[in-house]
Amino acid sequence: MSTDSQVPSVQDRTSRYTIAIAMVAGLGGLMFGYDIGVIADAKIGVTKAFSLSDLEIATVVSAVLAGSFLGALIAGRLCDAIGRRWTNVWGGICFIIGCLGCAFSVDLTMIVAFRVVMGIGVGFSSVAGPLYIAEVSTPWSRGAMVSLYQLAITVGIFFAFLVGLFLDPDTQWRISFGLGALLGGSLIAGMLVMPPSPRWLVGRGRYEVALGVLKRTLGSDQEAEKELEAIKERVVEESGESFWSALKSSHAVRMALILAIGLAFLQQASGINAIFYYAPEILEEVGLGDQKLKLTAALGLVNVMATFIAIWLVDRVGRRPLLLGGTALMMLAQIMIGITGTGIIPNDGIVVLVMIFVAIIAFAFSLGPLVWLAISEIFPAGVRSACVGVATSFNWIGNYVIAEGSLMAVKFSPSLAFWIFAACNAITILFVYFRMPETKGVPLEDIEAFFDKRKSRIDGATSSG
Repeated sequence: MSTDSQVPSVQDRTSRYTIAIAMVAGLGGLMFGYDIGVIADAKIGVTKAFSLSDLEIATVVSAVLAGSFLGALIAGRLCDAIGRRWTNVWGGICFIIGCLGCAFSVDLTMIVAFRVVMGIGVGFSSVAGPLYIAEVSTPWSRGAMVSLYQLAITVGIFFAFLVGLFLDPDTQWRISFGLGALLGGSLIAGMLVMPPSPRWLVGRGRYEVALGVLKRTLGSDQEAEKELEAIKERVVEESGESFWSALKSSHAVRMALILAIGLAFLQQASGINAIFYYAPEILEEVGLGDQKLKLTAALGLVNVMATFIAIWLVDRVGRRPLLLGGTALMMLAQIMIGITGTGIIPNDGIVVLVMIFVAIIAFAFSLGPLVWLAISEIFPAGVRSACVGVATSFNWIGNYVIAEGSLMAVKFSPSLAFWIFAACNAITILFVYFRMPETKGVPLEDIEAFFDKRKSRIDGATSSG
């Protein structure tokens, strides 16, 4: 069947209700981004307050990632047990506890422990947020709606950089951590008034409530009833199937999980968070230390603005073109930074700065939003939560590796670090080209067909884009 036939006449009227749901769920992304950004400046004060070595400050940075890995693994089952909405609420609770604990920490052990708690909250929301948005969105707006989660991450990073710009990182780092509790509170308040995911409701036999949610998100009673029947059919087909049994018996689940894990890890291997975690150090190394706080904030603002490119284009040109084009552009920018270390191009701080801006722009409309989108949409309903949790945990593994190794790599040789990131992006291009199908406009219940060699492919869509 043609994907065009799946788009009803209301496609140009994505409901305000759907947008509101996506924006509220995106508050989890705001927490995620704030955590990435706040440590860039706060670690300066933490280092001085507790007299930390490079290894110890790397541990403070990466502790939240260990918690996020744990949270992501737990979140898959939690999403099935209590729903996507309440998993987000618990994510907000953990984030509040972690932020306040960091703000009142008196030694290294305490701040590391509460950074782990912060991470658990972020891990919960990094699974439940995109999953919830994908399940309440329409096929023709799902890309843009899930991309709002990445937009929220970029806004969170920028907000944290602004906080660092106006607060003295040497003496006011505790305030920086404490302000994060406001974001956790906002997520809790917002999610408490949002509806449960219609697909989760169908799995619990609450068909009338699910139909009511679908009517509001789709904007059409007829389309809502058709969508409800499609969800019920798939849920019945997959009922009673565990993650492990599905992984063993379903070629489609295995192929989708390989794609999701690969994308999740490679997103971090792109080096984007090395830039955000250690932006002040990178700028110091290239002779721009006097302006490092202002330039770091500027990097955050560019990240926000460039994400709108993905929101505008993802449901128009598709996932694959944006991913391939953006990753290639990011790789070229990193190669240029690497070349500055060889002497072929003068090691000019301005050249490095411009290329960092280019890399951030490229990431913001490709690997940034589209990895979260792919992870949230490619799995069958019966095991979607568990698979999203597993895939997201690999994102946090990659994030942990980058956080642990980047500071030493940047201090040893910034140009070498960017050569490594460029090589990783070359692998990503090949991986996306050969493994990722185009899912623009395809209903969630039909995407499984792309990964199952025993099923016919959806007409009009091919794995080559």
